[in-house]
Amino acid sequence: MNNPLVFQAIGVLLVLFYIFLLVMCWKTWRVAHILFAFFTFAAAATFLIFASFVLKTHAVWRKHFEQHVVAVAKLEAENQKYLHGDLEDVQQKEDSIRSLRASLATAEVDRGRIWRECRPVQQLGPGAYRINTVPLSKPETEAPQPNGIAPKSVLYAFTEQETPEGYRVPAVYLGEFTVSDATATEVSLAAQLPMGPDQVQAAAQGNTSWALYEILPLDSHEAFAEHDETERRMLGMDKEQLREYLPNRHGLPEAEYQALLERFQRYNREATDQDPPDNLWVLVEFEKAHEIQVDSELNQSLLDAGGRFFDSSGRALERRLQRGEEGTVKFRQGDTAVFDKDTADKLVSDGVVKQIKVLYRRSLHDFAFFFRDALYRHMSLDQEIQRAQRDAAIMTEMKAKAEAELAQRQQEKAKVEQDLAGFQRELNEVTAYHEALQVRWSQTTQRLSELFRANVQMMDELTRTQFEMARQINQRVQQASAAEDASAQP
Repeated sequence: MNNPLVFQAIGVLLVLFYIFLLVMCWKTWRVAHILFAFFTFAAAATFLIFASFVLKTHAVWRKHFEQHVVAVAKLEAENQKYLHGDLEDVQQKEDSIRSLRASLATAEVDRGRIWRECRPVQQLGPGAYRINTVPLSKPETEAPQPNGIAPKSVLYAFTEQETPEGYRVPAVYLGEFTVSDATATEVSLAAQLPMGPDQVQAAAQGNTSWALYEILPLDSHEAFAEHDETERRMLGMDKEQLREYLPNRHGLPEAEYQALLERFQRYNREATDQDPPDNLWVLVEFEKAHEIQVDSELNQSLLDAGGRFFDSSGRALERRLQRGEEGTVKFRQGDTAVFDKDTADKLVSDGVVKQIKVLYRRSLHDFAFFFRDALYRHMSLDQEIQRAQRDAAIMTEMKAKAEAELAQRQQEKAKVEQDLAGFQRELNEVTAYHEALQVRWSQTTQRLSELFRANVQMMDELTRTQFEMARQINQRVQQASAAEDASAQP
């Protein structure tokens, strides 16, 4: 009976039977009655056909309606579950949209606002640029939203590059800028610190986009880590992945570049004996239930806390960072966690946990301090270079003067050497003459000595002769006197 052909055959038979009845009534009915009866039958048949179509359509749409009512109820239940989580669970195991939004707000609490896919419009001068803040991917037909940037604000600019997945991510840090002028869609930026040659070159590249950060991004371990199902914790990415995120743009030597990648890759992996104590963290297992207070008793905002997120004991001051639920983290027996070495040693000494292994975590960088410190070091090095260049110029000038004086002295030396040669020649001649005189003086002295000795001998001989002659004279005188005396005597 559900076969449509059967109903069609019955309908045809009824039509034929009705026509037969009209024909049989031809002799007693008027023509108008027969025509009106036929038209009434045709209208009723037509109405019946359309009514059947409507009934069939109504049945189909009612079926669809009932199916969609069930699907809508199911989707609403799923929507509520995704939005609020499973309300029937005492402790929800799956994240909901609200919990994820809370996690996102917590993650963004120290990030500040970001304007991505900005387009450089004009360079206003050295270190000054005009930037359009309307994202490049925004359709031109869609009205742009005001950027909300106020003059005199401080922004940190990066050039962007596109990843293989089609996302634009920061590539080159351009520097710290002050907003000198701002409209709803454009800002004028002026560099607070002198830009380096590589930054100027990156900013001058065409067909590139900028990312403007209200707060300079903070360094984190999780940004370069992935969850390992075997270890059940975050581990550093492998070096091939890290090469994509940390390309060797500045041409570091391969050994230094590999050491840099290794510091990121070794995150939460076993430490070695050569690792510094500040980079050692400890994976522990709780041997009994334990609670740790993580929220500060002071419920303050970031402004009330003077820009601090945590107090001196490491508890959260910022409301959006506080855990709530009495501000405690509860651990059950058998749970594992990673603590810094001092905290882990204290928990081990208290008998709360047992140490499983010592892990390595690189030291995080304070980029705002790092870039300023690098700039100051660069400026200090430039000043030292200038001083060294000035000293080198002075030394070069002194060297030139010394060389000129040396040349003059060499000329004087050459003349003195000539004079010395003449003096030496004269000295040789004088020496030879002196030696000759010495010889002659020696000979003369010897001759004089001989003459002196001869003279002495002669004087002695003469004296002796004189004495002898005097004796003889005296003797003769005496003899003559005696002879005269003798002759005078009678």
